[in-house]
Amino acid sequence: MQEKVNKLKSIFGSTLLVGIGCVFLYGIIDAAITITSSADSSFVNVFFSSQARDFWLRWIVCLCLFLIFSSHVRYVAKKQSESEEALRQREERYLVLFAGTPDGMIVHNATGLILEANESMAKMVKIPRNELIGRNMEEFITSNNAANIDDNSLIPFAGKLSLFETKYLSAPGKTIPVDVSKHRIKWIGGDAILSIFHDITDRKQAEEALRDSERKFRELSIIDDLSNLYNSRHFYLQLKTELDRSNRYEQPLTILLFDIDNFKEYNDTYGHIEGNEVITRIGHIVKRCLRETDSAYRYGGEEFTVILPMTTSSDAVVTAERIRTEFKKENFSPVAGESAHLTVSIGVAQHKPQEDMKAFVQRVDRLMYQGKKSGKDVVCCES
Repeated sequence: MQEKVNKLKSIFGSTLLVGIGCVFLYGIIDAAITITSSADSSFVNVFFSSQARDFWLRWIVCLCLFLIFSSHVRYVAKKQSESEEALRQREERYLVLFAGTPDGMIVHNATGLILEANESMAKMVKIPRNELIGRNMEEFITSNNAANIDDNSLIPFAGKLSLFETKYLSAPGKTIPVDVSKHRIKWIGGDAILSIFHDITDRKQAEEALRDSERKFRELSIIDDLSNLYNSRHFYLQLKTELDRSNRYEQPLTILLFDIDNFKEYNDTYGHIEGNEVITRIGHIVKRCLRETDSAYRYGGEEFTVILPMTTSSDAVVTAERIRTEFKKENFSPVAGESAHLTVSIGVAQHKPQEDMKAFVQRVDRLMYQGKKSGKDVVCCES
């Protein structure tokens, strides 16, 4: 562009000199003709004659117009030079922003055809930049997010911004999470869209780690560390949920409440360490005897509960007998060379329509103590 401006200046200067020379030459020739044809041929009379004055007036007017024209051309050339410099500076800033940013950037048309891309984007999708240009963006979008990328109606006007999260293919079989911002811009040949891709892998990993930490903390807050079963606080929360579901869908709900027989004597005889071992072992046994939909809780001390959703009392008795039998078979060795076996007494109660939670728990508690009074090591259920 600067070469064109310099060439234009040179042409203009030459044209100006030639123009002035032609006008001046025309004046001399016209004056000479006037002198030779005039009756009074003195130079002074001819030079200051009315014809000469008209000529010089025309000459001065032409010269002024030519000078005005030349000034305008110089002004236009200066403005072009300034525009060229401003454009060069903008291009330099563009290169710094477009080529130097760590975010992937793509300029594409409404159909997704890539018109330009930076090196960061090429590294992100593991494709050389020169091979990236001319391809379609759909090649790098996971199928469940393609609609967001292609929906250019999200940015209907120039300067509007569309921001959303998606996943981009970075290599065969591998995706990376990105935040995508889209801007409608002017590009060579018309409108285009600038899409900026910010890799949020680290943020997603941090969020997942935070969720894992929260989940573990939540589990620790509701898990009894000795039996590895849920604690009594969580029992009441879960029981309320199951009662609401049972009443809403009219499904059966049964709970077990059981107590280790003669545990106090065992604990006093062999000590708390051995007593804790019994609590841990019964937690393992109960878990083995339950379905995935069932849940077990340490109710307090040596008492435990089990919630059995969508289960009648007759089916719950089968589960209760399995727990009672498996625990009875468990061999404890509180003292070297000595073995001991313990038993449990289990109450089984099915929820009655519109029965409140307190009455439900008290009823199963009475059934458990009824079993203890009848000789222990039994499953007691309402007939």
